[in-house]
Amino acid sequence: MTKLELALERAAKLPEGMQEQLGDDLLHYIDKYLTLRDLLDEGLRELDAGDVVDGETLLADIKARYGA
Repeated sequence: MTKLELALERAAKLPEGMQEQLGDDLLHYIDKYLTLRDLLDEGLRELDAGDVVDGETLLADIKARYGA
């Protein structure tokens, strides 16, 4: 059993309201993770293509957009 399966099994025992809040939180976290992954992939493609952006500027932009 994966950790995710175990977490879902335990979450199913929570009251419905808590399950909804947990689901909302998890979906939000997953969306932020996927967005960050896509941004990193895009940045790596730009680096490979030689289209380099200053690292400090890039990190400041990511922090401003996503509160990282």
